[in-house]
Amino acid sequence: MIVIGHLSVDPANVIKLWADRKADFEAVAKEAKAQGAIHHRWGTGDGKVVIVDEWPDAQSFQKFFASQATIPELMQAAGIQGPPDFEILEARTDAPDEF
Repeated sequence: MIVIGHLSVDPANVIKLWADRKADFEAVAKEAKAQGAIHHRWGTGDGKVVIVDEWPDAQSFQKFFASQATIPELMQAAGIQGPPDFEILEARTDAPDEF
């Protein structure tokens, strides 16, 4: 499954937080991998940050996110406005132009 999270926040806040709380981000990543996460990427834009994950299934992601105590702290510290908006999509591997 592909999980896309849309966050309303100044990307500079998140980038600064990566440096200030690097160990927390690394611990969250380690836990995500242990619970099945396959890939995790960040994208930044004008007033927004997007997270793109790949998980084996929606339930694994939802269980991880619901049980995570550090992520809400990081979101608050970054100044994220409102809850994240998640899209959960089926990952396709049968498209002829995939690479």
